[in-house]
Amino acid sequence: MPPAVAGVALLLAFGREGLLGPTLNNMGIHLAFSTPAVVMAQLFVSCPFYVRAARAGFVAVDRVLEDASATLGYGGWGTFRRITVPLAMPSLVGGAVLTWARALGEFGATIMFAGNLMGVSQTMPLAVYLSLESGDLDGAVTLSVVLVLVSLAVSLVVRMVEA
Repeated sequence: MPPAVAGVALLLAFGREGLLGPTLNNMGIHLAFSTPAVVMAQLFVSCPFYVRAARAGFVAVDRVLEDASATLGYGGWGTFRRITVPLAMPSLVGGAVLTWARALGEFGATIMFAGNLMGVSQTMPLAVYLSLESGDLDGAVTLSVVLVLVSLAVSLVVRMVEA
């Protein structure tokens, strides 16, 4: 689904006039155009990356090891916690990094559902766009370099931890 369409879907579901909007308003919860809306938009768009990586990691775990764990007295939860998750951990971490990287650059769903309110829902990609739109190329380049450096730093840390 295109990110802008995802943003519209979130707005139609959780906006004040959306499907759940009146119920949320009665409870005093206003999601659209807020900081939680940024998180929701980014998660909505980027979660498939994590689900795909986690699924691949769990499928790759050798079933024989899980069966052996059960014969040694661990139940389902114990086997999952002590065998399955540790063996799938590289995929889980990789999926988390991919998800974070995708969320870091999210633009479409964020601007549709969370807006671009400085100090509330403005993300770095939105700030880069506004800088370019206003003719501030230096500001856009500076923000872009910061995003690249943060991405590289996180990638390096993850690689060092995995090694």
